[in-house]
Amino acid sequence: MRFRKIIIIVATLAAAAGLVAFGRVTADTGAAYRSGREAGLNEGLRDGRVAGLREGRALQVTTELPASVRPPTKAAFESGYVSGMNDVFSGYDGGWSLSTPYVITLQAGTNGVTYRLASRIEFAPGINYHLCPATHTLCQESRPR
Repeated sequence: MRFRKIIIIVATLAAAAGLVAFGRVTADTGAAYRSGREAGLNEGLRDGRVAGLREGRALQVTTELPASVRPPTKAAFESGYVSGMNDVFSGYDGGWSLSTPYVITLQAGTNGVTYRLASRIEFAPGINYHLCPATHTLCQESRPR
């Protein structure tokens, strides 16, 4: 009887080890790697493009100036650039929540500003959102339970 239990335990362990080995061999880790690599590459390209545009604009502003005034002019440009980026999200009491989805509506800006935020709606759980019929506004309704 004891010999039979030992055989069952050994057979069970061998089957478990075989299944683990089979799972490791058949798992397509290459696809996961390629997917992650592609996502990282795309994010890096986007970030690099944004940084390049910003640097290019700063250099464009200062390139024709005398060398002695380039650094402070570039610093002033950078400060204005950052302020402008932050100003895009201003005008809403309570600010914005990070990692929270919003639907925003853009309107034409004025005085040289291309766009301005006309409205924003923070997504909430339990709500369905859709474009209202015959309008350009967002309709909301409670999600049926």
